[in-house]
Amino acid sequence: MTAYVRWLRRHIGHAKTPLVYASTIITNRRGAILFQRRADFGDAWWGLPGGLLELGESIADTAIREAREETGLMIYPARLVGLYSSPDFDVTYPNGDQVQQVTACFACQRIGGELRPQDGEILELRYFPSSDLPPMPPWYAAMVADFVANRGQASFQAGSPGMDADPYNRTYDDIRRAVDGPDPLIVVGACAFIRQGDAVLLQRRGDNSRWGLPGGSLEMGERIDQTAVREAREETGVEVEPVRLIGLYSAPRPPTAPAPRDSQIVFAHFECRPVGGAPQADGVETIDARYFALNDLPAEMSDRWRAYIADALLERREAIVR
Repeated sequence: MTAYVRWLRRHIGHAKTPLVYASTIITNRRGAILFQRRADFGDAWWGLPGGLLELGESIADTAIREAREETGLMIYPARLVGLYSSPDFDVTYPNGDQVQQVTACFACQRIGGELRPQDGEILELRYFPSSDLPPMPPWYAAMVADFVANRGQASFQAGSPGMDADPYNRTYDDIRRAVDGPDPLIVVGACAFIRQGDAVLLQRRGDNSRWGLPGGSLEMGERIDQTAVREAREETGVEVEPVRLIGLYSAPRPPTAPAPRDSQIVFAHFECRPVGGAPQADGVETIDARYFALNDLPAEMSDRWRAYIADALLERREAIVR
């Protein structure tokens, strides 16, 4: 358990909460995939090396650190295989802690180190050919299937889209209220790049009057692409369908303004196709919503959103990870 999770659990107990993970797919020269048997889930638990994001590190840093700690190997996260966040992949740990996982899975290159299991945490490390895999939980099975398929674009739709999985509809606002003091939280969210020809749909926020892409925090029980769908509907009135994961942004950013709590944001950026509705501000979160020409974006927009739009226009097949 990381220091961040120990701190968080002191405030929220065993209650379900979103947590961010990195998993790694490491292969040998014959293409077999490295699996580990963990000590905390019993002898039958085989999975991919990986673990929880710590405050102050990027998701790629997490993959590198966890692979080194658990397997002794030095790796380079070469490609994002996918982002796995369906409530189908919720997990309850042996101590009772409940988690909705948001996991970035990387195809990795081995660049050094010697294979050795982490004392006290990993019982065994073994390479398995893709034709003869061990029994594993469904989220690992989805990751391996996507890796073997080798489609290039990052997967994000594994598992059901959710929204009915959490009867209490716990949100990050609930977690913030439960956690006293100024300590930072790791918050997961998503935004939508909605293009119509040479124009992009932007919202003008009610809290700061600045323009940006529609987006917001994940709600418990929804898959992360559905966060982008819901936020686009709520903030702009436009119904969308996510078609590509443009990027996953997790590197800590300096705060842009004084605040009682500075969160580290893990944000998934989706290209979305409009399928219904019309731009309409809700008058609260959004005071204006309209399409802007991509070569004539409004001045009142942060560098962050400009960078996200620039990434979308690269039209890369593989997802960007920063």
